[in-house]
Amino acid sequence: MRKHKTKMKKKQAGPTGFSVVLIFMLTLLLSFSGCSKKQLLSKNSKRQHYIDVTKRYLPQLPGTIQRAKFARVDKDRFRDLILHVTGKGDSSRLLLLLNKGGRGFEISKENRTVRTAKGEILFFDAGDFNGDFTDDIVIIQKIDGRNFASIFFNNKKGYYYKKVDYFLPEIHQGIDRVELVDLDHDRDLDLFFYGEKVLTPEGRPDRTQSQVFINNGNGDFQDLTSILLPPLPPGITGAFFADYDGDGIRDIFIIYGNGRNRLLFNNSLGKFTDNTTSHLPAIQGETTHADWADFDGDGDNDLLVLNRRTQSEEVSYFLENNGEGRFTRRSAEALTVKTGSRVYLLDANGNGIPDALILSEGETHYLQGKGEWKFSVETVRRLPRSRQMTEIAFGDIDDDGYLDVFGIDSKDQKGKLWLNRFK
Repeated sequence: MRKHKTKMKKKQAGPTGFSVVLIFMLTLLLSFSGCSKKQLLSKNSKRQHYIDVTKRYLPQLPGTIQRAKFARVDKDRFRDLILHVTGKGDSSRLLLLLNKGGRGFEISKENRTVRTAKGEILFFDAGDFNGDFTDDIVIIQKIDGRNFASIFFNNKKGYYYKKVDYFLPEIHQGIDRVELVDLDHDRDLDLFFYGEKVLTPEGRPDRTQSQVFINNGNGDFQDLTSILLPPLPPGITGAFFADYDGDGIRDIFIIYGNGRNRLLFNNSLGKFTDNTTSHLPAIQGETTHADWADFDGDGDNDLLVLNRRTQSEEVSYFLENNGEGRFTRRSAEALTVKTGSRVYLLDANGNGIPDALILSEGETHYLQGKGEWKFSVETVRRLPRSRQMTEIAFGDIDDDGYLDVFGIDSKDQKGKLWLNRFK
């Protein structure tokens, strides 16, 4: 809670009853204005759990869901949903679900889908590219055998459109993922593209295997890959952005489905250097996913890495940060979940310690953080009974300061919605 200091002139006479009440009310108001929502809504972390509100909160959804993203489709304070759904004949589209004031979602009646070009949607993400406080959408599509990226801008009311004579730079063939992140530290979102096998126009492996498009602040992008990125080997399956070396700027931890993961440091202007050899242990494996958090409370970002296979008996492991981005391998035996396809680290119960949701063989595991690399299995007590998920998205649905969950069911690829509760 932030402290407030006020100076008051001395008066000849003592304060009246009215002035005493007024001073008390002003002091109370100032005290509350310095608190975050999370502090005001502090809950009993031992009672935290998720409840399944799918039937009450979600409409009947057509097709099967491939990806979900919470976003600001309109300008109210409640998070909406954007879904990538596929139907008959592998047709794919983006479906908009509007939040009804924290009481559920409805399919947008006026603009039920984002009107994309005909072609397979490979990936999408959402973020505010032009600073108007609503989220735009970037989409990667395969059209006539080639991959293209495009941006649909939001008119601030949930109608998505393509600007006339506006085009993103071309993406290389094999690019099928994009991350939205401020790479050059200028407070707008840039684009980081990658794929497992990125090719040159001649069909050879590209030297970078990724591309960087830098935003000028208005949603206009320039391809600065050759200037900002070092050469990278093929096989990239994920990229995780955080400040790893303690300079306050986002760096990149890159994972590979078969090979050695890599660590790139940012010079604060978006130019990256490969520090893998000097700052990461030499581990060869088949990494499926990773995420970052401060597991030991020392103020730096550590990593949890999930694998199908590594050179050692222990498949998954922690990477402990020394505060300057130099990592050492640490056992993940405390997690009890040996392998997994996805890991999501978050403070689910509001006690300031990272918890973990791990997806493994269709099952979702809840591991409550105890601090100092320790966890306890809380799956049965914290999660609903039906918990087979292939992917999870987080968002504060009811604006209470705590993250709720939208998951894709591994059996039928339908949506599930879990609310975070402390009762």
